Amino acid sequence: MAYILRVPWWPLGPVAGAAVLLVLLAIAGAIFSLIMLIDCLKRPSSGFSNPLTKAGEHDKLIWAVAIVASFWFYYVGAIVYYFVVKRAKPTGAA
Repeated sequence: MAYILRVPWWPLGPVAGAAVLLVLLAIAGAIFSLIMLIDCLKRPSSGFSNPLTKAGEHDKLIWAVAIVASFWFYYVGAIVYYFVVKRAKPTGAA
C-alpha cells in the first residue's frame, strides 16, 4: 500500500496573510499617491515657492513627475511631497 503524502496547509497561512497585507499596502500606496498627485496639480504655483528655487516656476512639474515616477519605487515621491509641500508651513507663518 502506497503512502500518500499530505501536506498540511497551516504553514501557508502566514504566507497568504503576508501576501494579502502586501496587496493592501500596495493599494493604499497607490491611493495615497493619487491623492498627492491631485493635490500637486490643483495647488497654485505660488504654493511651491522654495528658497532654493526663486519663484517656483517649474516646481509643480518636477513634483508631479516625481510622484508619477515613484509609482514604481515604493511611493517615495508621494511621501516626500506630503512632508515637504503639503505639511509645510506657509512662508508667512512664524
